[in-house]
This record gives sequence, C-alpha cells and structure tokens, in this order.
Amino acid sequence: MLRRSLLSMALAGAVAGLAGLPPAHAQDTTVRMWTFLNPSGTSPREVALAQIIANYEKANPGTKIVVETQAWDQMTPKFLAASRGGNAPDVIWVITDLLGDAIKSGAMADLRKLFIDGWTKEQVADHAGAYWDQCAINGKQYCLFTSRNYISVIYRTDLLKEAGIDPATLTTWDKFTEAAKKLTIKDAAGTVTRWGFGQGFSEAQADPQMMIPATLAEQGTLFEENGKARFATPAGVAALALQTDMITKHGVTPKQAATWTPDDLIEQFSAGRLAMYTGASVRVSSVQAKIGADKVGQMLWPGNGKKPHSPAVMAGWAVGVWSGSKNQELAGRFLEYMTGPEGDSIWVTVGGQAPTLGTTIKSLGSYFDKPGNSYMTVTTEGARNFGWLAPIDFGVGGYRQALNKAAQNVVVNGADPKTALEEAEKEFNRRNNR
Repeated sequence: MLRRSLLSMALAGAVAGLAGLPPAHAQDTTVRMWTFLNPSGTSPREVALAQIIANYEKANPGTKIVVETQAWDQMTPKFLAASRGGNAPDVIWVITDLLGDAIKSGAMADLRKLFIDGWTKEQVADHAGAYWDQCAINGKQYCLFTSRNYISVIYRTDLLKEAGIDPATLTTWDKFTEAAKKLTIKDAAGTVTRWGFGQGFSEAQADPQMMIPATLAEQGTLFEENGKARFATPAGVAALALQTDMITKHGVTPKQAATWTPDDLIEQFSAGRLAMYTGASVRVSSVQAKIGADKVGQMLWPGNGKKPHSPAVMAGWAVGVWSGSKNQELAGRFLEYMTGPEGDSIWVTVGGQAPTLGTTIKSLGSYFDKPGNSYMTVTTEGARNFGWLAPIDFGVGGYRQALNKAAQNVVVNGADPKTALEEAEKEFNRRNNR
C-alpha cells in the first residue's frame, strides 16, 4: 500500500511540478543533494549532516554541497519523476520501500565505476553485510546505506533497574511478557499510571510491531517468492495473537495502541507513561535529549526458544548518485566521504547513529561504553546477527500498514487473528496486483 500510495500520491504532483524545480546547476563544483534532513536543523542527525558538509567543503575548496530538503515520504517518487524530466539532484536518499523501483528505472549510477573499484579489499570488507548486499545487483553497486535503522524494544534503563529486570535476560516472549507485567503500575483506584509495553498500530506512520519478528523467527519471511503476502500462516496467527494479547489478555499495553503513531509512543515514553515501547534506533538520540542519555536503552527482540533473539526489521536510507547527473564524479566523492570512516564517526558521535563500518567501532573504542551509548553496539550486533531487510525484488511497500490494520481489527473489532490476517493478505495482494 505504501509503495503504491507513495507513487500515486506524489508522482502526479511531482510531474506537474517539474517545471517549477530550479534548473540544474551549471557549475561543476556544485553538488545538489535531496534528503529529508535539514542541515540548519537542531536534531542530532541534522547537526551531524551539517558538520559533514562543512568538513567536506573545507577540505575541498570551491566545492559546494547544496541540500534541498524534501518531505521524506514524497522524496523518492519526486526523484523518479525528476529523473525522467532530466532535472534530478546529483545525490539522492532513497526510501527502502522504493529502492527496487529506483534501481530498475535506471536512475541510479553504478558506484563501483565512480569510486568503489578504487577501494582496497579491506575497505570493501568494512562495508560488508546485509545493507551492502541490498544495493549490489548483477555486479553493480547502486547505493550505500546511511541512517541505518534497527527497530526493536526501547526501554527506560532506570525503571528496569528499579524493577530488578536485566534486559539481556529477556530472551523469550514469556520472560518479556512477565517483565512488562512487572513494569505496569496502577494507582490505589486501579488505574494504570504506567504501562509496561507501548505499541502503535497506526496505518499513517507504520513502524513494524512485535508480530513481525515473532513471525520471522518461525518462517524467515513475510512473502512468497512471487511477492504475495504470507501473513495468515500458523506462525503469523500465533504472532498476531501474541501482540494483541498484550492488550486484551495481559493488560500491559493500552487499547489506544490501535491508533498510536511512533511519535505518540515517544511522547508517552518521555512522559514516563511507558516503561518499554517498540521503537527505532535512529530516534534514540532524540529521545535521550528529552529525558537524559543514561535513561534510554535498546534491546534485541526476545527469541522463540530455539534462538535467543528474533530477527528485527531493519531499514535506513539508500544513498546514491543520479545516473543522469553531469556531476557524477564530484557527487561520488562526497557520497564516499559521507559514508566513509570520517563521516561514519560523525554520524555516531554527533548524530547518535549506530556505526556503519567495523573500523568505526574499533577507532572509537570506549565511546560505546559511555552511559547512553550502549544501544549502538546492541543495534550493531542485531544488524549483523538478528536483522531482516524487506526484499526489493518486488514492491512490498504497505506490508506494515496491512499488518497494523489486522491488529486494529483484532483489538477494536474483536476479529480473530486468522481472519484478520487473511483479510490483510487479500488487501495487500490486491493493492500490489498479485
């Protein structure tokens, strides 16, 4: 649904607005970049990007990196339209859901020809992993990932410590559920004043919820080889029941979860009304800025009894160079720096992001042992050993929305999980012509 809606909602407007886009820069020393970040902003990632740009421009006199900030959900469709119109930016941040479309359209240049072929074996190995593989197709490398995201459980370190709970021991769903019960607090009148576990089933801003890792732990994927949804399986039904039971059976998640967004969860968590919630690693630093770095941590998902941890959904932004750019060489140089050792160090220390390169972990040493920074090593371990990237061979945008709607049907309408997932499968397949 997301893939089709992004394309349908934004493509028409983007095509119509091409005439109003600024003309491509004639100066060979100017590199245009589209991203959702504003280097004049104050969030950790925006401050990091500003520093990366400033450092690069200082080291390359005469080169100007011009950022044209875009709405995150409209940026990739707008880029595809601008590419066809011959006026796309030199550097583009592509949303994961539409990465396959961007590559298949021919809009992204091969980074091997621009700079990767000049790397040593050690440099290539430093980037190795699932994200690298996601961009590697038929011997070409179309992108490198930044702002890598690992979506699992964010928790209040002080509240878990107070309750005598070690997050590292929550390696089964039963243990996790019991911890959530212990963290749920009621007043004398029986009103819940703090919920043990926050979830958000909004379709508007759909982060993947706990049923996805629970399903992946059992069947490894959410899709058939042809891209059809594989939701209403025994594993999927059990996982949706596990998720919604947190509300209807265990009482550790409020019923408002049916409409909560990621922003709602952060607001509730920051106010002390949630002890844990499903959240994204890229936003941990922003939450820490609200309540203190030492009070926020991130853990891996519980396992299924066979493995200690279930696979978490990973995401991020695939950054590439427009194939039609007349400034490909300069654009490639900046992209190489932004995702290289110095850029990666800035993303970590200033932007609060998990490291991309193995050498960054070694070079920063004890930085990750400081209070509030342990989540970076947790998510790095998760990305290497307990992560899942949605396939890009076929469009799967909208699967999170479909599964969130199934959860809504169970919680609000009383549907049984199997029926709710069968409906979600049909709707997903219909919208994606499968």
